[in-house]
Amino acid sequence: MKNKTILAVCLVAITLTGESCKKWLDELPINTVTEDQAWKTGSDAEGAVAAAFAIFRRALSGLTKDDTPATTRYGSWGDYYFWGDSRSGDWITPNNDGDWQAGFQNHLIQRTELEPMTNWRLYYRTIEQCNLVMEKILDITTGLTEERKKQLMAEARFLRAMSHFYAARIWGDVPINLEARNVAPLGREPLNSVMQMVVEEVNMAIPDLPWQYEGTRKESMSRGTKGAALALKAHASMWLKDYQGASDAIKEIINSHIFKLVPISEFRILFDTGLSEEMIFHMYYDIKKGEFADYYGHIMTYYLTNPYTDRGNLSLAVPKSKILEIYPDYARDGSDKRVPEFFQSIDFSVSSSELRPIFPDPLQNGEREIMFAKFRKVKDRSYNLMEGPVPVFRYADLLLLKAEADARLGNVGDALENLNAVRARAGIPLFTRDDQPTVIEEVLEERRRELIGEFHRVYDLVRLGRLHEFNPYITAQGEKDGAGFFPVSDEAFANNPNMEQTYYWQFNQ
Repeated sequence: MKNKTILAVCLVAITLTGESCKKWLDELPINTVTEDQAWKTGSDAEGAVAAAFAIFRRALSGLTKDDTPATTRYGSWGDYYFWGDSRSGDWITPNNDGDWQAGFQNHLIQRTELEPMTNWRLYYRTIEQCNLVMEKILDITTGLTEERKKQLMAEARFLRAMSHFYAARIWGDVPINLEARNVAPLGREPLNSVMQMVVEEVNMAIPDLPWQYEGTRKESMSRGTKGAALALKAHASMWLKDYQGASDAIKEIINSHIFKLVPISEFRILFDTGLSEEMIFHMYYDIKKGEFADYYGHIMTYYLTNPYTDRGNLSLAVPKSKILEIYPDYARDGSDKRVPEFFQSIDFSVSSSELRPIFPDPLQNGEREIMFAKFRKVKDRSYNLMEGPVPVFRYADLLLLKAEADARLGNVGDALENLNAVRARAGIPLFTRDDQPTVIEEVLEERRRELIGEFHRVYDLVRLGRLHEFNPYITAQGEKDGAGFFPVSDEAFANNPNMEQTYYWQFNQ
């Protein structure tokens, strides 16, 4: 990693209008100031934390030339899809796009266009921003109550943990940076050490985080809340095989009664607006902040075609045979209500200059041309209206994660209760077998069904050492050597003798 004086180089310190935290997400940077000029008032602190979340949103969507001139792309591609879904074995590229195909096949170094996905620069910019917040905010006495100071400190701690967690899922062993003025070249720490640090950080943050902030639910769920922190703790605990810790964290979320499974009829609200009671933590990409126009910040522009965008064909899709494999109840009797919510068949015989009709049968288009429609928007063929939430944690995800943890602990009855809550909503039969290995496997398959396209599948498989079972381009030995993780960018090795490449990628160029 390029180690520079933390945030003297990469901090975007921001002065904001003096609005209350109710308008937190709507406060835009109006000028860039130096580190010495900032950190005078509460509004400086609010702006610095808001900037950290903005950098994290950019990290998920992907590097562009605005972040580093060396990158090969002008607009971000929605990298969270490639990290969390593309190599799962469930996806195809109907228009035979070479970049996507290289990603599916784990050719992550050979394909130059994929190089930005190997770069963790923006995750560490987020971490550096959080580090400086935690150093500087303590000395602010103007326009900042002690209670609010604690909240902002806790948010920065949460986001610092979240950034390390996300990076560790992508690259495996990653540097841990907890200092605002660290100029030493950092090496990579074992993944388990990173996840343990994440849990410890979250435990320190939780007492000072509220369940909800003032303002809309959309705004609140874009920030560090108690629910988001507990969800992060649960996910990190699963990587540590601390199943009791994961189960207990999710139980707190359940007992808060802040979140719930919403009906299928409310899925458009859930995936389009960020106002749903099912959402726990999301990254909301806002066109007003320049985060969502054209290709920037969301993979949905590659999922969708006319009538939702002006694309004439599909770049990314799940083939019909795979849909029927993933959703056996729909294959048997059409009972799984999620299939028509998540997939659509478009009449491609209609000219691309007209709004194309949608067939009533979601799987009518045969093997390769069924549109993944989970994140569909209004039918006007415009990219520019595509703002909205990218889910990170939602309630169904956490119920199923608890079901896995409880099943691994031998609490099969508790596991079945949460598994069947998700199945019942989908309109499929309750699962009645109670032998532990079968229940665990069914929970994992239900996570595959429920969370498809939400950037969890590859992480679940890598966590369990099972990616090779579903991706034919990765062997069991390859996965043991690190093939499930992304290679580290060349940029991380500049002036850093402590950096090492993942073992697998030392021999698979």
